[in-house]
Amino acid sequence: MEKKALVRLLDYIPSVISFAAAVAAVVGSPKWDSQASGFAKITPYGWGVMAIGATALAASLLIIKRNQKDQTIQRATRERIAAIGKARLLKALGHAVHPFWNYSIWERTFDVPESPLDLLDPERRKALASLNLNSKSPYSDGTDTEFRWFNIIENAAEQGSAQLTTALQIYSAYLPAEVMDAVTKVLYSTFLNIRLIGIHGVVAANTRHDRDWPVKFFWVANDEMHNRDYSQFWQLLAAAFVACGSELSADGKPMFPRY
Repeated sequence: MEKKALVRLLDYIPSVISFAAAVAAVVGSPKWDSQASGFAKITPYGWGVMAIGATALAASLLIIKRNQKDQTIQRATRERIAAIGKARLLKALGHAVHPFWNYSIWERTFDVPESPLDLLDPERRKALASLNLNSKSPYSDGTDTEFRWFNIIENAAEQGSAQLTTALQIYSAYLPAEVMDAVTKVLYSTFLNIRLIGIHGVVAANTRHDRDWPVKFFWVANDEMHNRDYSQFWQLLAAAFVACGSELSADGKPMFPRY
């Protein structure tokens, strides 16, 4: 604490010295001998005033250099924190939709998607729309609890959304505006909040009071009714991936994170 106070005190030295030089220049002895020639024109008192001014200049330059060093350190620290924040956000974005890039959905029809933009493929959407959300998924927590596909999708979306909210709260002061904007658009998108986090209600409304009634993932179908929310979501997610520093595929698409 004492060292910090001393460092701050040094900031005032150039101003104090400059003030002293100004006072000396106004009230002091003659600084210029018009009868002499060359440097001899400057009186000893004049040299003294110049020395005070030079000291003030040197002190100012040293303080500027010190401040620049401090600013460089602070900037590097902020950049490191921002990088950690973007990595956290990227992981949370991937987690929110991880069932969609899991092999279990696609193993019999398509390769695992590498990018959010792969989910825009019409044939892939057709296959996804045929998924029975009320069927048992391959996921397990080591107990006898049965995880159906809609449970897995809902849980992932809820957990990912919570992780995004937490990361934004922690790192908002360090993140660029474009990152905050891109991630916030995903976080508050209709598809994430109503179609994924609210998926339980949609399934329950379509089971006809039969717990095992098949419910297709019909709201991801490639039709006019559902096209806007679905397409917009994956495009927003891709933009957020890019903003958070996602790896890019050979054709320039942002890739899902690999754990």
